[in-house]
Order: sequence, then structure tokens, then C-alpha cells
Amino acid sequence: METDGQRVYSVLTRSEVDTKMKSEIKQISEVFSLSKSDATVILISLRWNSFKASDRLGDDKEKLMGDLGKSGLHTLFSTQVFEPCWISYLNNLLENNKEEEIVLCPNPNCVASVGPDTIEKLTEPAVKEMYKRYVLGSFVEANNESIKWCPAPGCEYAIERHEDLMEDDESSLDFGVVCSCGHTFCWSCNLESHRPVTCKDASLWFSSILDTLKNNAWLVKTPNVVLVATLTCRELMTFCRFCWRCFRSEEEHNGKWNCVEVSFQPSMGQELEDSRYLRLWEACHEDLEKSKLDLKAIDENGIPIPTSENYFSFSDGDVDAVMEATLLMVQCRLVLKWSCAYEYFITMHQSAKTQYVKHLRGEATKTLVRHRATQEELMNQALFWRFQLLQAQVVSQYNNHW
Repeated sequence: METDGQRVYSVLTRSEVDTKMKSEIKQISEVFSLSKSDATVILISLRWNSFKASDRLGDDKEKLMGDLGKSGLHTLFSTQVFEPCWISYLNNLLENNKEEEIVLCPNPNCVASVGPDTIEKLTEPAVKEMYKRYVLGSFVEANNESIKWCPAPGCEYAIERHEDLMEDDESSLDFGVVCSCGHTFCWSCNLESHRPVTCKDASLWFSSILDTLKNNAWLVKTPNVVLVATLTCRELMTFCRFCWRCFRSEEEHNGKWNCVEVSFQPSMGQELEDSRYLRLWEACHEDLEKSKLDLKAIDENGIPIPTSENYFSFSDGDVDAVMEATLLMVQCRLVLKWSCAYEYFITMHQSAKTQYVKHLRGEATKTLVRHRATQEELMNQALFWRFQLLQAQVVSQYNNHW
């Protein structure tokens, strides 16, 4: 989703999120003459609400510090706890998504809240890393209306939405995100990005409609379906309270067991149409996955960039352009894919618009093909000049050798 050419979200690395968090810690620390460790504990306890932290510290700094158990006993008791206890304790907080809770000293005789200064005194690297993850997780959790971790397993990116570019109504939150890892999701419902389909219809599509399309597509492939019972009619009657051969209830049978096996002969009307929707959906999905793999490959491996002054070189701006072009390709593939579902829904309710949707999808596909050609030209140009550079280096080494 874009507003006047500006995307309403940014993809942030874990390091960039950490920088944002440390900026808030630094501000509270400097304004109220606190250690960064104490400022961290205070912000976690107040769910990273800097305004509330400023008010509480301004009203009664000593009382707030006392409420959090910041005393001279803090370091003594905390560092005496066995480090395996710390690992188990922090792991429990992380696994149960309790980033909003203050970390208290595991020692039962100590009621102090624990900050980074205490953790740094421990020697186990795993404990320090887990604590950093906990603090950063609490920051993101407290700001989840503007920052979210990408839900893809193993992804380290976060998504930040630009509140100044968002409209006031709730529908503006229904926008699709394409993470640099290639994963796509809806900001509002966390399902796959699904514009122009609503979150409600996307959920319905995944929960039931897609299965119906697959079943009807199977009927098209197997038109003469005969359901054959593996048990006798009377056995199934006892187990399920209806007859599998003729689908009559116990009352309808009325003790007569000479029923006729039902053979399904589908009309093939709706089934054929559903089969078409499914084929279109699956083809678009396959194209989308290829574009997502391209995006992931660029993110992980980058683009080969010549550095010699004697040859054409991609600048950082050129690299960003290729990345942006690939990102746009994923977004286009997403819209084309979900336009199939959109056509299905409007056919049910506004069939007169179906042809117009097909026309729009056709035009969008043509534009996408042109965009793909431009993207490939940029990539090929980078690879060509990279090859030229390597070739020149080989020739130079050969000449120098002789």
C-alpha cells in the first residue's frame, strides 16, 4: 500500500529496531540522570511509554525506583544465582511471550527487578543474548500498533508502519506487507497479503472455499463417482445412524434393508467453473512463489557489483532500484493471485462485474510482464559487467605473470 508514491511501512533489521529502542532509553537516562540499566527497567515496567515514565519520574523519582526494588542488595543477590537458573528463567519468559513482565531476580530472597547491568556481570553468553532478546521483544510488543516482527519462521526483520501516512479510519490498517525475506502478510489479520479481498473474505477463502474448489475440481477429474461402503448397510447404520449406501436416515429406512447404492453424477456446471478458479489461483500462486524466491535471494546474496573504476559499476541507488523492482514484482503477483478470489466473490454477488475484473487482470498481467523485462535487464546488466570485470582481472594476472 502506498500514499502519494510513499509506502506506508518500512522493513527494519533487528539492529535498526535496537537503535530505536536505545534512543528512548538514552533520552530517559539523560533527562532524569539515570543509568541506562535503570532507565531500561523503568521503561519495561511502564510498557515503553516515555510520556508516562517522564511523569512518574518527575513526580517522585525515589518512589518509582523503590517500587521497582532498585536497592543496594540488587547486584549481590542477582549475581549469586546459578546461571542455569537464569537460562531456564529467561527461556520461560521468551517461550511464553511474557516480554511485558519485569524480570525479577530468581533468588527467592531478592525482590529486585533486574536490568542489563546485572546481566552483564554474568559469564554465560547465552544468558546475555536471551536477555537482549527479551528486552527488544518487550519494546516491540509494547509498540505493536506501529512495529511488528515479521511472522515468518526464523525471520529477523521487523515491519514499522508510518503513522503519519495512514488515514484515520480502521480500514487503512488493512494493507499488505512484503518483507525483505519474501514473506507476505496482512498488517491487520496476519494472513497472507490479500488485497483487494477483505480480511473476512480472505479468512473464509482459506477456511472453507478453497477446500470446496479442490473438491469440485476433483469431481471434474472423476465424473463418475460411486461411493462404495466398506461395511454392510446394517453395520454403518449402527455406527453412524444413517445408511452409507443410500444416505437415508434410520427413520426413513423403517427396517427395510433393500436400498439402492447412490451414484453421484455431478452436473459439471459449477464444478467446471470452480476448477477454473482453482487452476488460475494455483498458477498465480506458483508465479508468486518464484518472485518471492528472487526477493529472498537478493536479500541474502545481494547483487554482484563491480568496483573497478574502469568498468560500469552499480551504485547503491542502482542496487536499491533492483531490490525495489523485485519487491514490486512480489506485490503485483500478490494482487493478481488474490484477484482470482475477488472474482469468485463478486461472481457470487455481482456477476455483472466479472468481465470487468477479468479485463483489469489481463491489463495488469501485461504491465507485470513489462516490469519483469525491465527487472531482468537490470540484473543481466549487473551480471554482464561483473563478468567483464572478472575477465579483465584474469587477463591482467596472466600478463603480469609473463
